[in-house]
Amino acid sequence: MAKRHGQKFWREHLEAWRRSDLTQRECCANQGLGEKAFYRWRRKEREAVASAKSSLTLVPVSVSAPVMENVVRLHSPGGWRIELPAEGAPWLADLLWQLP
Repeated sequence: MAKRHGQKFWREHLEAWRRSDLTQRECCANQGLGEKAFYRWRRKEREAVASAKSSLTLVPVSVSAPVMENVVRLHSPGGWRIELPAEGAPWLADLLWQLP
């Protein structure tokens, strides 16, 4: 009977494959991995990413000037807060523009 490996094992191997210049088949051969299992775990990973993306919900937020010097605070109507150093504001603005 074939040895069964869990999510952590496959996540590490999929990440190693992405960093390599190998095809999936070459990676499986080099690491002694079953191709069918490799493809199955890759599909599971893609489905999980797609599911996470489809479950994202954008909520209205207000951005105000920092009360304390050198701090940017974001507050949501739901009650969460994010505080960043003021020098992180350009990074945050760029991130928000890239959201779908």
